Amino acid sequence: MKKKNLPVTNIGTISLMMVFIILCMVTFAALSLSSAVSDARAGKKMQAHTEEYYSASNDAEALLAKADRVFADAYKTAANTDEFCRIIADGTNDFATVDAAGEELLLTYQVDMNDSQSLFVQLAVHTPEQLKTEGMDSYYRILSWQVISTETWESDNTLKLLPF
Repeated sequence: MKKKNLPVTNIGTISLMMVFIILCMVTFAALSLSSAVSDARAGKKMQAHTEEYYSASNDAEALLAKADRVFADAYKTAANTDEFCRIIADGTNDFATVDAAGEELLLTYQVDMNDSQSLFVQLAVHTPEQLKTEGMDSYYRILSWQVISTETWESDNTLKLLPF
């Protein structure tokens, strides 16, 4: 009887499946690592943005407290609405702008967060007449407390069609 010679390179189905499974596992590991690095990078950016926002918010709160003291002093010492507006404009001119919009007195200021964003705050200041007649319990109402972009956006409309 003749012996059958088996070739040395005979790869069975189990061996092929093992190679395929190992390749799949290596691919999934590489994708997981890539995703984890991307998530870590995004988390660091979000942390930096959050720290910038809360730092600017703390500074804006400090300016708001300063403005609130000016409002209280103006309310106590002003004889009329014009004098009230003048006292507020003089007391807040180092950090805010005061505008009269109709019957409302608007106080606005900005606190820088980074090179391209600021925290924009706008208040509607209640006059002494409004406080007395409408029974309001605060010197102001916050109209806006939002992050705004301070640099102009320029779009890139160029298309690179050829690599040279």
